[in-house]
Amino acid sequence: MKILYLCTWDFIHEQSDGVCKKIRAQIKAFESYGLQVDFIYIKENKIIYKENGVERELAYVGNIKKTPAYIKMYRYLKDKRYDWVYNRYGLMDTFYYRVLKRLRRNGARILVELPAYPYVGEKPKGLLYQIMYWWDDMYTPRLHKIIDRPLTYTQDTKIWGVPTIRIMNGIDLSQVTPAVRTERCDDTIHLLAVALMQPYQGYERILYGLKRYYEQGGKRNIIFHMVGDGSEKAMYERIVEQNSLQEHVLFYGRKTGRELDEIYNLCDIGMCSFGYYKVHASLSSQLKIRDYLAKGLPIVAGVDTDVFQIMEKTYYLQLPNDSSSIDVDMVVDFYDRIYGTNERQTVADNIRKMSEKYISMEAVMKPVCDYIRRNNTSIN
Repeated sequence: MKILYLCTWDFIHEQSDGVCKKIRAQIKAFESYGLQVDFIYIKENKIIYKENGVERELAYVGNIKKTPAYIKMYRYLKDKRYDWVYNRYGLMDTFYYRVLKRLRRNGARILVELPAYPYVGEKPKGLLYQIMYWWDDMYTPRLHKIIDRPLTYTQDTKIWGVPTIRIMNGIDLSQVTPAVRTERCDDTIHLLAVALMQPYQGYERILYGLKRYYEQGGKRNIIFHMVGDGSEKAMYERIVEQNSLQEHVLFYGRKTGRELDEIYNLCDIGMCSFGYYKVHASLSSQLKIRDYLAKGLPIVAGVDTDVFQIMEKTYYLQLPNDSSSIDVDMVVDFYDRIYGTNERQTVADNIRKMSEKYISMEAVMKPVCDYIRRNNTSIN
């Protein structure tokens, strides 16, 4: 069976971009199940097409990538025949729809992965985005004619009138170095956030929580390590400065490789997102949760997380999904419960072992591969 993995995600920051790593891991998982995968994507404003193991540049698309990419992809894909197409969904438009429809006509069954749903809550402001969402609204009512299944990280059983396959995000554990944690002499608690700092991260809740904790006489030394860049970073920096939290919050910018590993090895707890209420979402399937678990970190989240609906909750603390400041005393109690009688390396090893069972990419992609095998009959 031959699959085309079709997306317009930009791989320009592949070494540090979690989505890029996820896509590579999904392809690897498909191949582990014996499927042959071609891959088309964008990098450095160019369409890259890996066909039969050979990678080549197809066309230049410029800074406005998605729509020009689908216009040009059509030229190269219109006569291609695949058994299946696996598409990471972007907002639909005329040219995007035309590519999928043509591949369907050529015999492919089409699976569409929705990274977020409903995605209206993530709608940015501005005329360009209004046009893009209007275009998407025009075509989504037609998708039931050409796709076999939407894949969702939510609990929806139907999207666009089509039954869904519910999946979770996974991770290529072979690409994540297990944490090496030494015991420390001091009693400092190190919290970690590795993220693209967008509004839905809601890290201001942690910052205001730290302010309140120390105003009320909190005694523990807590250091919040913030790794990454994004639109909210400047706001976080202002909050830290205005509330004299410089001793308790460290900003690193984007980090990868050994530098990032060293930060992971230092930290005790992974802090997930705390602003999902802003996009009216109640369930998270974020990639960084997988990264934290693969590294052996316990998790604190401000929203329900899919992984801990199936994993034991020993290493998980869920806080309210609202705008309130984080109750740091609860985080301190969580830390003491986990590390009070256990060595740091033992905790990390236990969490890593759980990860291998539940969040490896092979495990989470199994329902998709099973569906492909059960339904591998020509539509022509």
